[in-house]
Amino acid sequence: MRYKATRHAVDHTHTQAGLVLFFALLALAVMSLAAVALIRGVDTNALLSGNLVFRQSASPASNVALEGVAASISKNITLADSIKHQPSMGYFANCSHFDAVPDDRICDGKTLTSMTWNDANSRLVPSQTDGNDEIRDGKDRQGNEIRYVVERMCSYSEAEVNAGTAKSDSARCMMASAPSNGETCSHNQANIELFKRCIASADSPLYRITLRISGPKQTQTFIQAFFSN
Repeated sequence: MRYKATRHAVDHTHTQAGLVLFFALLALAVMSLAAVALIRGVDTNALLSGNLVFRQSASPASNVALEGVAASISKNITLADSIKHQPSMGYFANCSHFDAVPDDRICDGKTLTSMTWNDANSRLVPSQTDGNDEIRDGKDRQGNEIRYVVERMCSYSEAEVNAGTAKSDSARCMMASAPSNGETCSHNQANIELFKRCIASADSPLYRITLRISGPKQTQTFIQAFFSN
């Protein structure tokens, strides 16, 4: 009896098709992750650029607002009236009112950027026009809301202010002129002892204005300046 040898071809088509599909899915997943990362990067850059634009749009009216606030405070709050808080004018008689510690004399105003600004502790800037910069009802032409707080740079406690004894004393306040008696002093808030010894010849204390400019998408800009009356 003879046997006839036969050959059978092995079909690898299904095996190869499964392997190709696996690598195709893997490549697709990698490409999808890369696309998501690219989109996130573009969105982040666009967000940062938008925030910078919003912040820059808040700057033009700031000088006008500062001048208006300084003029309003100088006109409506005399030295005799400055020893007590005037919340309706956004004015406070001690520079430590917004510190983290109420009676702290460092005058760093730590809570100014974290507190809730409202009519109880701040005011909208006065309406005014200066060239192309216009402010109406506390808002500039870009729609930014501008509020202010004015602090007399005197190191009195809240108890002294409430008692009406926080007079403008050169031994307790930063004065407008330079020291005239040669005593070593400093307006640097980091050195309390030198701060308290900063004695000046003028009788007009310095006042610190803090502006909070609120724009679109919860953009906030803070600006500070000093003035005297």
